[in-house]
Amino acid sequence: MEENELIPADDFCSYHQVSWAFITSLEDAGIIEIKRVEQQHFIQSEQLKELEKLVRLHTELEINSEGIAAIAHLLQRMNELHRELLTVRQKLQFYEH
Repeated sequence: MEENELIPADDFCSYHQVSWAFITSLEDAGIIEIKRVEQQHFIQSEQLKELEKLVRLHTELEINSEGIAAIAHLLQRMNELHRELLTVRQKLQFYEH
């Protein structure tokens, strides 16, 4: 992974006005992965969109870390079911024609 694909966690926290404790709680819950390089913490750019969505839930709706973890799990499961539904639809269309 290249350096430009990593976002300093301190910058992310400052920009979004969230505490470092909130970010580490998401890491502890297995929702995000924080990279450590030379005693600095970074967030991978591919996690940014999902993390920003979770930060909005936390700040705008005042949902705590445990609630965020439950919501993240449900959203992940919903996406898996959506992909499965698309696969089943494609198979059904194949057999209908």
